[in-house]
Amino acid sequence: MTSFYFEDIFERYSAEIDDLRSDSEGKDVLKKRLRDKHKEFAFLLSMMDTAPEMVAPAFHGAFGFRSQPLVYGAAHSEPGEDDFPAWSELARTLDIAPWAEPLVAQCLAKDGGDSFLVTAAVLEHMLGSGLAVRAAPASTRDDEEQDEDLGEAGDEWMAEQGFDSVER
Repeated sequence: MTSFYFEDIFERYSAEIDDLRSDSEGKDVLKKRLRDKHKEFAFLLSMMDTAPEMVAPAFHGAFGFRSQPLVYGAAHSEPGEDDFPAWSELARTLDIAPWAEPLVAQCLAKDGGDSFLVTAAVLEHMLGSGLAVRAAPASTRDDEEQDEDLGEAGDEWMAEQGFDSVER
């Protein structure tokens, strides 16, 4: 299970990535929107402390993870805790895309940038590794299955009442 901090923020981060992924016509526009975030990054940094899930997508696809234990451990802690790694420690275990280096430098020039970068890397790892799914409580993971079971039960009850069954 991840820390409460990452459980909370990951849900919003994942939703932000999903929102960036497609336009109102359903076209995949993720790359274009990420480029826009890169251009706006200096402004976005002002939200680093209050809404990191809005800033972190600028690093989507920026990190390759060579060491799972350190990033996994970071996901189980929170910024400010003793076991939350420093960016310099985590960065040694990452392959950082060249396009992201200027963004990293901008973060490190700001107060809280070190912790934010660790947070962004952990969120990216969670998104790509399935860690968030494993971290979710069983009741959350089972909701979809329960919805299907309820749908089937509802269909059966409706059929018992004399209504035609609906093909799903």
